Amino acid sequence: MATTINLGKLKKEMEGWPKSWAGFNSDIPIGQRIVQTMYPFLLAMVAEGYSKTTINRHASNLWLLGGEIIHYIHTDLEMEEFTGEELILRFVDEEGGPYSRHLATEQEQKRFDATGKKLYRFLSQKPPRA
Repeated sequence: MATTINLGKLKKEMEGWPKSWAGFNSDIPIGQRIVQTMYPFLLAMVAEGYSKTTINRHASNLWLLGGEIIHYIHTDLEMEEFTGEELILRFVDEEGGPYSRHLATEQEQKRFDATGKKLYRFLSQKPPRA
């Protein structure tokens, strides 16, 4: 029998991500906007019946992506005003995510890119907001 994902636990964990990414207190609200955009992506994976292992792998990669985005914001302060979706779409596309300085192997980067591609497709297929 497949193990189900605990959505309450996942959401609580994700709520802590912005603080873990923050180099400055001003990074926290930016991180919160990023998490608000990422959470529906993981919810959709749960709804589609992905395994707990797969969801956890993508969640780990999303945590890494958020940290990379916060890091890069410090080089382009105009991005501080972007929505979570605008920030994410600045860094992911149909080829994957940004280079991550925290990944040691090409295989790890490929797994990270797979999450970036999947997130990009998810965000690109959403109906536009009114």
